Amino acid sequence: MDRRTFIRQSCLACSAVLAAPALLTSCSGIRPVAGIIEGDTLALPSGVFTGKDGTPLRVAVATHAQLKQPIAVFRDGPSAYHAVLMRCTHKGVELNVTGTRLECPAHGSSFDSHGAVLEGPAEAPLRIFPVEERDGRILISLKA
Repeated sequence: MDRRTFIRQSCLACSAVLAAPALLTSCSGIRPVAGIIEGDTLALPSGVFTGKDGTPLRVAVATHAQLKQPIAVFRDGPSAYHAVLMRCTHKGVELNVTGTRLECPAHGSSFDSHGAVLEGPAEAPLRIFPVEERDGRILISLKA
């Protein structure tokens, strides 16, 4: 690659990186929420999948001080959910949610919303958690 091509591609990449947060924030449909730990369960209110303007959301990022990294909770239907730990299986870096994918900002690994590896260097899938909705709350089982 010659110098001119390298500089042009680098500038395009930098522009994309700078524009991405604004684009993702405006259409992400992702809501961060602090959960409550009750024994081996992380409890979230069922309203976490409703946006401020009442629009339905597909992803919530659950956090708690006792969790080392957050859990991405995906809504599959009116009462159907699945959850994955946002920790890259390659080097343990916290993942970013991009649409229905989870991406590692450190080394480029990519996972689908069910934790399967789409792109390496990660080889192992993400940790998944059983999820159920009960009594108006979304309950994530943290049992090993």
